[in-house]
Amino acid sequence: MSSDGPSDLTRRKAEARDWINAWRVRSGVPAPARPLSSPPAASAASPAASAPAEGGLGDYVKLVAGLASLYFLDIGIKKAFAAANIVFPSALGGMFGVVVALLAMGEGAAAKVLSLYMPSLNWIAKWLPLFYVASLVTLPLSLKGIAAGELAKIMAILATGTVATLLFTAQITVFIRGIVRTENKEIAKAKPASPFLPSHFAAWGAVAAGALAATAVGGAGSTLGAQMALPFGLAATVLGYLLGNAVPKTLQGLLHPVVVTALAANGGAALHGAVYGVAYDTSLKMYYSKGAGLMGAGDFLMAFLGCVIVSFGFRIYQQRETMKRHYPEILGATLLSAIFSFFSTAFAAKALMLSPDLARALIPRSVTVALALPIAERLEAPLSITAAAVLLQGLLGANFGPNLMSAVGIKDTIARGLAAAGTAGGLGTASLTSKEPEALPFCALSYSLVGILSTLLAATPAVRAALIGIVG
Repeated sequence: MSSDGPSDLTRRKAEARDWINAWRVRSGVPAPARPLSSPPAASAASPAASAPAEGGLGDYVKLVAGLASLYFLDIGIKKAFAAANIVFPSALGGMFGVVVALLAMGEGAAAKVLSLYMPSLNWIAKWLPLFYVASLVTLPLSLKGIAAGELAKIMAILATGTVATLLFTAQITVFIRGIVRTENKEIAKAKPASPFLPSHFAAWGAVAAGALAATAVGGAGSTLGAQMALPFGLAATVLGYLLGNAVPKTLQGLLHPVVVTALAANGGAALHGAVYGVAYDTSLKMYYSKGAGLMGAGDFLMAFLGCVIVSFGFRIYQQRETMKRHYPEILGATLLSAIFSFFSTAFAAKALMLSPDLARALIPRSVTVALALPIAERLEAPLSITAAAVLLQGLLGANFGPNLMSAVGIKDTIARGLAAAGTAGGLGTASLTSKEPEALPFCALSYSLVGILSTLLAATPAVRAALIGIVG
């Protein structure tokens, strides 16, 4: 007779249901009218459910079709928001729209849609950091003109603020969960992405070598050399990401793949600029022209960031039951994180006697750039400094955040996701989910909710007056 207890039997049944449901998703087999159920926390993020379907040509067709449809969906949403004069970031609107659409169509139809998009979702998860590094590559341009003494104070505020906000958000998440007594079901670890192959290095190395050779042949100031900035910059960025992932895990606490990617791309831009015959600053502007010149590698990657964010809606939908169960801590932690970030920054700037305009610029340091700039406008702060502060905090959070949370014993997936993104935005998201993809839905919700709630706080006259009263 079996000695398995009721809990073992329940677990085995759940594993069997998960396997069957995952097989249906991979194979495109429609779910039965009454779908097999499984514990929400396990099924939504189970390794099988999040793994790419194993197959051949069909998966590549799904990959290309999924990416193309996400790209054009993002463009359509941008145009709709612009036509309606909506200032809210269209990509975040699209992300929430995807969640609503999947909920509205029902579980059966949603499962089929997820099956179609799974190859593209897994591809995005594998390469996610690439779409966030462009602004980091050109960060030196944003820091020009700031006095050394003031820059040192800014870095001190951002460094301490990153640690404080990260730990506060994670701990308050667990604290709220304890108060409301939410049942905490373990979230299964997602299957790691397939490893990068030597062929990746060889292919992108060939692109880099060919583009640089063409630049040298074209000569200084040539049209050909300018056109080669895009392929060479893109190859340097991808090679940096490949190298970053090859760094031993023992060193990734100091050199996270996101940081290695940015450094390699920055060095690549400088190398191309030297061959092309332009100064360092100009080479960075060629890498990410922001519409002021030919499309560079940064412009190319940023063109896809919107559809990447829209795709997060699928991941949030997959964790819908977990979100529903944990909504008190998700809403509570993001609201308190936004308040803590605002006021801790103001008091720290006051303590260090940072000039009032720079202090006001740092207040929205934990908010995604698209929403931080309107907040800075309300506070009458210099926008360029706010953008630089958000990037610097993102860099600090991306490089040190995951290991810092591990060092102090924060292992909870929800707490880690909310803290990483609520502190370091998109870069924090890219950093954490490159190794912990199961945290992506919570990261996506965190940096969107922190941005929205921070915007509402800054629009409140009493809050705005209190912040300005502190920093002057």
